[in-house]
Amino acid sequence: MRTAACLLLACLALPAAAASPTLHEVQPGETLALIASRTLGDQRLWPAIYAANRDRIKDPTRVYPGQQLAIPALSEGERAAARKEADARPLRMPDVGAP
Repeated sequence: MRTAACLLLACLALPAAAASPTLHEVQPGETLALIASRTLGDQRLWPAIYAANRDRIKDPTRVYPGQQLAIPALSEGERAAARKEADARPLRMPDVGAP
């Protein structure tokens, strides 16, 4: 799991020659998986969005309406690494009604 995470972070730190990320404003009810599905076409790519926004997201299970998140352009290798990380570390959403 650490290897996949390190590989993903290394890939995201590529020089500016890679395509610039787009921005997405979080809407009520959205999760990183839902945002990944809508913007990147695959909910399992949420780790890539999380890695690109570590300065804005403390907990990948909690994003807030109005947050501006960078949506990175991903190579096939980066997509594979993100999927592998998502499979190894599924998002466990907190209970909304929990005290």
